[in-house]
Amino acid sequence: MEQELPTTVDAYIAGRSPEIQPLLRKLHQTIKEAAPKAGEKISWGMPTFVLHGNLVHFSAEKKHIGFHPAPTAINAFEKELKEYRCSKGTVQFPYDKPLPLELIGEMVRFRVTEQEALAKEKKAGKVQEKTLRPRYPMPEDVMAELQKEGLAETYDARPPYQRNDYIGWITRARRPETRRKRINQMVDELRSGDAYMGMAYSSKKSTKAGPL
Repeated sequence: MEQELPTTVDAYIAGRSPEIQPLLRKLHQTIKEAAPKAGEKISWGMPTFVLHGNLVHFSAEKKHIGFHPAPTAINAFEKELKEYRCSKGTVQFPYDKPLPLELIGEMVRFRVTEQEALAKEKKAGKVQEKTLRPRYPMPEDVMAELQKEGLAETYDARPPYQRNDYIGWITRARRPETRRKRINQMVDELRSGDAYMGMAYSSKKSTKAGPL
């Protein structure tokens, strides 16, 4: 007799081994809180959250939880995910390590922003890029910091994608101390001129800066 496949996320979790069910429930709840408007379904045999299309998926594997937030999220959170094994659109969270629930929540909110921007652009009849990046407005405190440090022109000289990534990274911080730390890192990297989001950077290899 063939085993009946789960048709809901709760049924999927209930069908996993008892020792990992609590982890899956925590992950499920974290995603729901970060994307309260998202629907749920089983797609490709995995729990799937839907908001203007597929938002994120997760799966219970033999030695890890597979979290699938799309390649754009993996790229945007590359630094935060450096201790985990990642592929194009997937990150592996081993069962023997605590789930980084705060980071997962940030990634889900990032995807919500992407999907809502995608929906607006489709409604407006605009062509959507395959690798969508949300455009983040400049916060007043970040601009004030750049002006105070005399780095506004240095910031403007960086490629558009770097400026946008910096602001998105800072904006996604949930705690004031994390936001402050990220602003300080951006300032230090702009001042040194040889780093971007913890990676080596050379202005000679950068693209011409322009409006976002």
